[in-house]
Amino acid sequence: MGGTEFLVIILIAIFLWGPDKLPKALANLRRFISKARNMASNAAADLSREIGTDIKPEDLNPKTFVRKHILTEEDQEMLTNPLKSTMRDLQDGTKPLQEGLADATRDIETTRRNVNRGAITRGTNGSSNGSANGAATGSDDAPAAERTRGRSASFDDVT
Repeated sequence: MGGTEFLVIILIAIFLWGPDKLPKALANLRRFISKARNMASNAAADLSREIGTDIKPEDLNPKTFVRKHILTEEDQEMLTNPLKSTMRDLQDGTKPLQEGLADATRDIETTRRNVNRGAITRGTNGSSNGSANGAATGSDDAPAAERTRGRSASFDDVT
């Protein structure tokens, strides 16, 4: 429960009971929670005594209870093995996709670097120093139009 929800609950409680009756209402709530916990502990103790195993209040969740106290380990394995094998099959089936995606990502990154490197080293007049007519055009301080004048735009200029 986050801070906002807690604040809303406090405001609703103050609105419903008022600031003078709120402490008594909180004390009653605390007593109710204490009684509910005692009842759960007593139920767990009675169930433990009847079944012959140690049961905690958190074991009263039906899924946990069945898993811990009714199913044997063989039953649990029988139920979970198909799921485990399906998970392994899915992982094995997606491994080529993951590798292909990683290869494609590397290829795209290499191509981007090559495009950027080629755009900087080639000018419009065929010179390989990154300038057009002898003027430097790769300055980061210049606007995009100034940086790309005399050469083709690079990937980084576009993004």
